[in-house]
Amino acid sequence: MSINLERTRKFLQSFDFNTLFIEELGWDRYTATLDIPIDGQNYTLSAIAEKRGMVVFVCASFVDGGIPDYPTRRKIDRQVAKAHHEHLVIYLGADRSMQIWQWVKRQAGKPAACREHTYYITQPGDTLIQKIGHLAFSLEEEEDLTIVEVGRRARTSFDVVLPAL
Repeated sequence: MSINLERTRKFLQSFDFNTLFIEELGWDRYTATLDIPIDGQNYTLSAIAEKRGMVVFVCASFVDGGIPDYPTRRKIDRQVAKAHHEHLVIYLGADRSMQIWQWVKRQAGKPAACREHTYYITQPGDTLIQKIGHLAFSLEEEEDLTIVEVGRRARTSFDVVLPAL
């Protein structure tokens, strides 16, 4: 399924992830909140969408307004994985100038491999949009869709280097 490039760019720039995932990518509505304490700080993750067990969270509550550093994001991921093994977390800066999209590759017998994509709203975002495009699902796919296929698409999106558009 192909996505509308300009509409997707607009959703990214306006931080409208609900519309992006539900209307553009064909995910299902899902609401839940996870409060995760890490090193004396509480991080609140809000679920915005779900597809066959894979959940998309947005993390935007920070004391200093910045995005947590990489080691803290990894700790957050390990806590999220206890509730939702397959997930994607989008971290937002308080000034709404940047996003970090985090997906972690998990394979039996291997250490988890974190894959992140940083997007600044001053960028056109073509590489991220191309990655997001792999997460789009059509109505025709719904009947036979499984978590395995959703996970495969996440790997296709975040575990490879994509050529420029």
